Amino acid sequence: MRSGELRGKPWQPTTPADAVAAGIALVPEERLKEGIFIDEPVAMNLSISADDSFSRWSLFNHRRAWRWAQEIISRLGVRTTGPAQTLRRLSGGNQQKVAIGKWLRNDADVLIFDEPTKGVDVKAKTDLFLLIDQLAREGKGVIYASGEFAELVGLCDRICVLWDGRIVAELDGRKASEETLLLYSTGGAPA
Repeated sequence: MRSGELRGKPWQPTTPADAVAAGIALVPEERLKEGIFIDEPVAMNLSISADDSFSRWSLFNHRRAWRWAQEIISRLGVRTTGPAQTLRRLSGGNQQKVAIGKWLRNDADVLIFDEPTKGVDVKAKTDLFLLIDQLAREGKGVIYASGEFAELVGLCDRICVLWDGRIVAELDGRKASEETLLLYSTGGAPA
């Protein structure tokens, strides 16, 4: 994104930190490379993107971060032995919940999900759909990028179809079908 509008005003991001400060969060497709620290504890992963609320006079408050991690584990239903468990020991779905949970401390206004169900089982997908729906109902802006058309039809209010780097269709999510999405995404046009 080169420029756009945020909260009704023109906005142009300059760095990822600028976007985070503006209340925008990204849950990337490659969570193991870009979204989490796989060999670190759950508590560390959940507090890594937090604002300065865990620090005072440049000292990190581990007890406060630990309590926050316990709260998020409970809220998101992360199946873990506790905040000290290494993320590598969690299933893909639970790792993804942690990747989402780390953005909840800053109360991000816009969450961008890039293929969020990649590499997770069916039960975890359902949990993630419920979590994303809950975030949207709380008033968060949700951008959900996926090549899984069934997910888009079942989850999105509005669907923009990209082809060759451009938006070629904007559809009402309640009226869209997988067949229509496939047609537009391959460069086709309605008859």
